[in-house]
Amino acid sequence: MDRNGTSATGVRWSRRFLTLIGATSLLVGLVVNNASADGVGVRVNEFHDASDKLTVSVFSLVGSPAQQHWNDDTVMLPDPDMVAIGGGGTATEGPPGALLTASYPNADLSGWVVSSKDHVATNPHILTTYVIGLKVKGMSRDELLRYVGTDHGDSGTAPHPEKSVGLPSNDYVMVGGGFKVDYGGSGNMATASFPSAPTTWKARSKDHLEADPANLTTYVIGIKRFLPVGEVLGYVTHSEGAQTPHPRATATVPNGYVLTGGGGDIDYNGSGNMLWSLQPTTDRNQYFTAAGKDHLVPDPATITAYALSIRIQ
Repeated sequence: MDRNGTSATGVRWSRRFLTLIGATSLLVGLVVNNASADGVGVRVNEFHDASDKLTVSVFSLVGSPAQQHWNDDTVMLPDPDMVAIGGGGTATEGPPGALLTASYPNADLSGWVVSSKDHVATNPHILTTYVIGLKVKGMSRDELLRYVGTDHGDSGTAPHPEKSVGLPSNDYVMVGGGFKVDYGGSGNMATASFPSAPTTWKARSKDHLEADPANLTTYVIGIKRFLPVGEVLGYVTHSEGAQTPHPRATATVPNGYVLTGGGGDIDYNGSGNMLWSLQPTTDRNQYFTAAGKDHLVPDPATITAYALSIRIQ
């Protein structure tokens, strides 16, 4: 079932609130390439909203060679007019598998940061990172940054931390969010990163089989409701997958809108089921896919995927 997001207008949330604008659907062109240099992403696709004032692209970066832990691997935007408003990462389903420990925007919204790790059982893996870039017709990156904001909050140390962070007011439309787990031992991995309300982003994580309390930082990204080119309308869709040891779900974007971000929320009942993939669209359709897995101990679960999108009215 879909629900409306909220729109945005305002200046900065303290000093951590940058600025950006929204994007919507209507795709244009597609280039798939896994090569990259110096952390710069390769364009996977391009979309435009119904007004043709917003352009969104997904860029990917494939890390190599395989390694057990990827720490703060960053995919950078190659387009100087774009601002990073969303992203994700894909580790490996295994067996045994590797799990996500971070997926969040970098400080100046020029890229997206992702971390992953194997856990208990060794599994060197390739990490693919994604960043979603937005630009607005007639606006430079610096101008756009005055309309996009980010904020974050810490959970405090716990075995199964969780934290919600909200937009400062209904003057902003939520376009995305993320998380970073700060663990110090065996590992603490993500189980959720998603829009829990029209103006709130929530994340959760857990240690698994071996105790490792950790702090969880949750991020939220918003855009002002009113831009020089018009009013930003936001929309959130979600889709729930069936209960299975390796749940997966895909949320799609409505016509006329462009994808800005996405997330996933795993509902597990036993030892745990954790995120190994948060992936924006990689083809000519607009969607966001979330995937989880139990790890070494069976625990079938369900997962809900979310896709956030915007357009200019």
